[in-house]
Amino acid sequence: LQKQRRQLPVRQLVHGMPTLLPRLKPCLLMSPLSVAQYLDAGYAPFDLVVFDEASQIPVWDAIGAIARGRQLVVVGDPKQLPPTSFFSKSSDPEGGGTDDEPVEDLESILDECLGAGMNRLSLQWHYRSRHESLITFSNVNYYQSSLVTFPSPVTSDSAVRFQRVHGVYDRGGSRTNRAEANAIVEGISAHYLAPEKKHLTLGVVTFNQPQQLLIETLLDARRRASPELDRAIAARAQEPLFIKNLENVQGDERDVIFFSITYGPDAAGKTTMNFGPLNGEGGQRRLNVAISRAREAVVIYSTLLPDQIDLARVRAAGVRDLKHYLEFAINGYRALAAQSVPTGREPDSPFEVAVIRLLRTHGWDVHPQVGCSGYRIDLGVVDPRAPGRYLAGIECDGATYHSAATSRDRDRLRQHVLEGLGWTILRIWSTDWWLNPEGEIEKITQRLKAILAMPEAGQAEAAPALAVKAVPALHDLDITVNPLQTQAPAAAQPDDRARVADDAAGVEQALEIYRPVVLPAGDASLFYAASASARLVEDLA
Repeated sequence: LQKQRRQLPVRQLVHGMPTLLPRLKPCLLMSPLSVAQYLDAGYAPFDLVVFDEASQIPVWDAIGAIARGRQLVVVGDPKQLPPTSFFSKSSDPEGGGTDDEPVEDLESILDECLGAGMNRLSLQWHYRSRHESLITFSNVNYYQSSLVTFPSPVTSDSAVRFQRVHGVYDRGGSRTNRAEANAIVEGISAHYLAPEKKHLTLGVVTFNQPQQLLIETLLDARRRASPELDRAIAARAQEPLFIKNLENVQGDERDVIFFSITYGPDAAGKTTMNFGPLNGEGGQRRLNVAISRAREAVVIYSTLLPDQIDLARVRAAGVRDLKHYLEFAINGYRALAAQSVPTGREPDSPFEVAVIRLLRTHGWDVHPQVGCSGYRIDLGVVDPRAPGRYLAGIECDGATYHSAATSRDRDRLRQHVLEGLGWTILRIWSTDWWLNPEGEIEKITQRLKAILAMPEAGQAEAAPALAVKAVPALHDLDITVNPLQTQAPAAAQPDDRARVADDAAGVEQALEIYRPVVLPAGDASLFYAASASARLVEDLA
């Protein structure tokens, strides 16, 4: 072991034991880089290659290891952190790279395998959290409540706690929040010096790298000033204290996690909607990683309040979820109920549930059963530019549709009234959905994107044109006639006919959904006769 020179390189050692090494070490734990560095291309293939945390492995790093096995198992969570360009940025503070710049997400081998349609197996039992509330937010928002979790034996599960800190975010300067950093150092000290808590492992997660460095600096100063604290922290050899940021915390877990939100009002009292990596594509995946690291408790140290996050000014899913997570930490399960069912009503049918699920996977925020009375719009798609309003309404031919007395009410009057109120109404028919759900979602998504691309002032005028395909043909409608209106009108004069034709042409140009028809006068007594049906069809053709 003390030999310093003339050592045999590992690559040559492995190459010289082609049959002995598999017997001594049938399972090798290696990174993709180690596989390329130590295993020769001619080395015998392995029976099985397993990738763990595959969501963080770029495709080009994985190909070489895949080629060395006969079978492949790829393990990972597509809802968690992907490979990023974060660590390739300059670490020089004056080099221009900051945590507030967009971080580029890269394609992972997990994404590639999912896209290739490989066989999938979902592991749904959640083992880490000893309190159900620690995983509830992620389960509801990211896994469609599909994870199997188990309640803890307490009457009030409040493992997620919000700790308000009156601090200031140094925007444009150090990009830190010193008050939060001091509060977390105090929390770490209290944790390790308390006899009833020091057996619990501890980790700290910050929302940017400068805040991480500040907490490390303050904690080092505190440990030098308090030998007792230094000994208590150093005594934890297994699962020691860590201080990390959103980009490098995946894979770690501790009994207790402290969060430093960092962002908030600046010295002038202004709160910007820039939350670093959360503003970028995949920001919600970073948040999901961070909030699912704890086994026993989460404490959120925050200057920022959820009410200070204005979703009308930001469209990022990560920022939206941060606001909802802070609400969950303050209000508990009631906040989740309000977020999942904002209108207070569940979807009417499994058909609507399936539509909502697919729309949400495409990134749309969807509310079921919009309205307060007996009539409700089946689905409302929230406008991502201004979350306080709806981009469009979607009607499915479910219970609300069939409750109308006539086709005229179902297909014409209700849509006409809603468009007059500013709605754009789209429709999904259950028969079309049954035959091709992905195709129907694609059509709806394209139409929603078309509405989104329009200038906001022109959306109200364009609503009827976008809904043309949703109106059934005349021969599909049940035509109801008021008996009081069956009296034959007086014969129309030539001038009247010309005026009516001009008016009809103007109406046809303004509204392309309906085509006015001028019917000649007839015998009112023959209106209900069976022989009149053919004449009516001929006049309407």
